[in-house]
Amino acid sequence: MLERTKIILFCFGILFIFFSCASLRTNEEFYGDILYDLRSGGFDAAAEKINIAELNGEYADKDRVLLHLDKGIIFHYQDNFQESNKEFDFAETAIEELYTKSISKGVFSFLLNDNALAYDGEVYEDLYLNIFKALNYAHLNNFDGAYVEIRRITNKLKALDVKLSEQVDQFNNSDDNKFEIDNLSIDYYNNVLANYLSYIIFRAEGEYDNSRISLEQLHEAWNTYPDVYNFDKPKAVLDSNINSSVYLNVISFTGMSPTKEAVGARITTFDDYVIISDPTNYYIQPIIIPGIKYGWNFKFSFPELSVFPSVVNRIEVFADSVRLGRLELLENINNVAVKTFEASKSITFFKTITRALLKGIGTAALGKTIKKETDDGILGDILVGIANIAVDATENADLRNWRTLPGYCYVGEFEMEEGTYDIEIRFYDEFNQEIMSTIYKDYKIIRGLNLVETFHLD
Repeated sequence: MLERTKIILFCFGILFIFFSCASLRTNEEFYGDILYDLRSGGFDAAAEKINIAELNGEYADKDRVLLHLDKGIIFHYQDNFQESNKEFDFAETAIEELYTKSISKGVFSFLLNDNALAYDGEVYEDLYLNIFKALNYAHLNNFDGAYVEIRRITNKLKALDVKLSEQVDQFNNSDDNKFEIDNLSIDYYNNVLANYLSYIIFRAEGEYDNSRISLEQLHEAWNTYPDVYNFDKPKAVLDSNINSSVYLNVISFTGMSPTKEAVGARITTFDDYVIISDPTNYYIQPIIIPGIKYGWNFKFSFPELSVFPSVVNRIEVFADSVRLGRLELLENINNVAVKTFEASKSITFFKTITRALLKGIGTAALGKTIKKETDDGILGDILVGIANIAVDATENADLRNWRTLPGYCYVGEFEMEEGTYDIEIRFYDEFNQEIMSTIYKDYKIIRGLNLVETFHLD
């Protein structure tokens, strides 16, 4: 009787813990109003809502990387470039510290839900924070600072491959692991947008040889990754002008970056192997696990990136009401995100399978004990159901990501005479309807870098 009471209390205890612990689920509801403001151009309102969310504890300590990324990009949208770089510095430092800690201490949650761990960012998030830092420095006329950030991007992409290899080794060497995965590579080491910024900044400073090299690297990146750059090259990089003429360069970011969606799947056990019922594009061979028994069925879920198009279909540039030309797509940030997410997604996928197996087998063993102690009656069925629900409740995919990042980058380059102009950028939808116009009154075109940056994040 005492043993039966302990089992009942244990089952209700874990049920209470799992359903009351918010750390086991991704907190994303508060983003709704923030993203609405961003899509409608309300950057000040979005910044205020982020501050309120921070004060209300919506950003937990484990989400501090996301807090700094969100603050950094909002400051950038507001043209507060110095504060933006401060926040991006905080984010970058936290990403490195969290990764170093996880490797040195072997923190690779097999039994914990990933939501319970500190978020250390995706590869593409770590990449684009440096790109926006470079843009910040360019706007501040600190070209040396911009060069540092651009160089960091190339070095970081190579280092991230090493990090991925370390994670695979840690996974394969874990005592809890049931199988091994092959070494992985992000297979993305050169970014077009970073090289474009380097190209126009070097040219503005009269460093034409370095400008030419940056442009060559841009074309190399484009040709190396046709799955990422699967659209026509913009005129701004095809008709290259590495000379001392005066140019207006316009960069426009549109849409929003991908969001993570939970994909559900199930593990079914057979004698000495398991199969995965998976509705996505994964093909998983039956996994051999000696000693496992037939008849268990466990639920799990993992994150996939979902990409959404922008309402912007065309962007036109005018100077003193005279049309200069159209902006063209230079970088699909969503493509870069999906490309770099694929490798790390595999680790998450197999780690989640391992965790689901460990929890599921443990729960099945508990179920047998419950059935025995309750004489295989109705109470036993209820308690087994509670235990199964509680374990399923812990298997929530980690859906955290940098939700305030744009999705697309357009560029245009126009040869100008030095002077003062009213620069206007007009955004059109697929029905050729103007949906927004941004005007820069009395913009001074000088010999050097003339960089205008606009946003329509819908």
